[in-house]
Amino acid sequence: MKFLLLSVFSVLLTNLNADSKSRILVYSWANENYVRLVDGNGHILPEICAFLEGNYYPDPLNEGSEDVSFDRLIKLLAPEMMKQNFILDQPPEVSDYILLVNWGFTEEVTEDSMDFFEEEIIFIESEDGYIEEVSTNSSNEFSSLGRDNSKLIGAMKMSQLYPYSLKRKLLLEASEEKRLFVNITAFSKLHLVEKKDSDALEAEWITFLSIPFYGIEVDEAVKSIAEMGSRYMGSDWETPSFLDFHDKNFSTEPNQLEYLGVEED
Repeated sequence: MKFLLLSVFSVLLTNLNADSKSRILVYSWANENYVRLVDGNGHILPEICAFLEGNYYPDPLNEGSEDVSFDRLIKLLAPEMMKQNFILDQPPEVSDYILLVNWGFTEEVTEDSMDFFEEEIIFIESEDGYIEEVSTNSSNEFSSLGRDNSKLIGAMKMSQLYPYSLKRKLLLEASEEKRLFVNITAFSKLHLVEKKDSDALEAEWITFLSIPFYGIEVDEAVKSIAEMGSRYMGSDWETPSFLDFHDKNFSTEPNQLEYLGVEED
């Protein structure tokens, strides 16, 4: 009987792991002036980058859990980014871009945290990639915790989708489950050097990566989102996309081919 229970538990963990890796969420934004350069053969040219440690968000419901250090994180991210010709972990003085990294875990929405807004929170993206909140009357329920989570995983644009669309529903669900996330914001070093105190800080591109954190280890989760998301860093998408790690034929732009078969809104 004990062997049977262990076998069932092992299968359950495998299924959870597979389910997590099939629902990787990626959102990529790029400044209209940013262009990833290619050579005459269409190969992406190198971009020399330096990592900058941002904010870490520990698991709020599991205080005894092991923290994910910045060094551990970038060692897991770097191999996949290097495949896309990002030259990483270079001294700032020789780098073209500074990559600000925020990472951690979102808090799962539970019955105790079901504080719903009577108004819908609309996130409007400005030309420089920053997000502004606007409230409108709505019959759609959206928890305050889910709203905060959506900012961390790049699901803010769900408010621009048709209220009863499948994709909006899936983004709402993603915002209210526990996810491991990594956000990378790229700044031009030249912009940082020449920027005056009165000038606004402008990003070149921002990429949000996240994965449901159920039945999966930290290292595998980070490697999975890095493999699926690194190829889209510097792209400019209309909305976030769900990617399936197990779909190795996924080679088209996610906005054109959504693995879930979600219709365009």
